[in-house]
Amino acid sequence: MSVFAQIQNRVMQKSRSAKLVHFYSLCQTESKVLDVGVSNIEFNAQINMFLNNFKFSSNNYTGLAIDKMDEIRKKHPDKRLVEYPGGVFPFDDNEFDWAFSNAVIEHVGDKNDQILFLNEMMRVSKNVFFTTPNKYFPMESHTNVLFRHWSNKHFYRWCERHNPYWSINNLLLLDHKELESLMNSSIASTYKIYKNKLMGLTMTFTVTCSK
Repeated sequence: MSVFAQIQNRVMQKSRSAKLVHFYSLCQTESKVLDVGVSNIEFNAQINMFLNNFKFSSNNYTGLAIDKMDEIRKKHPDKRLVEYPGGVFPFDDNEFDWAFSNAVIEHVGDKNDQILFLNEMMRVSKNVFFTTPNKYFPMESHTNVLFRHWSNKHFYRWCERHNPYWSINNLLLLDHKELESLMNSSIASTYKIYKNKLMGLTMTFTVTCSK
């Protein structure tokens, strides 16, 4: 692993650990929690960090994923893992006390898809905690490009040529203004946006909200 990759991994691990601390500072007692966006590949300790560091009893954990969870179920037989094709969540209204989602909303599709995703988290949970990268942080964390992602036109053109896995259909970054617009278009009655900084620059946002 290159020195750059090692530094990047340390930064990401510190960021994700801080988000867990933040979440558990708000959710301090035994609660039913929905983990939205579980990965079916655990290639390092950062993937599925919430699943791997869940503090409450296992019967209060539910993970939601669009991928097949067969291998993850083998690793976590005590936890409930639910697969769905996207869109409406397969849960009842207010089924959970909290929904937790780390860096998923930017992957669900266009703005209408993002609003649906957000509204579904609030529909099934009394409280929601989610995070997303800041579009205007200098480095884009999925592709490692510098500044190019500040322009959708140039960024997606670059992706077509150099990293075609990513497109506007599966990576739509948000800045603070766009995130506020998203929240105001949702069913949220209250919300708060936190700026998580690295060297004085906002690297990610954390949002807490409820309907």
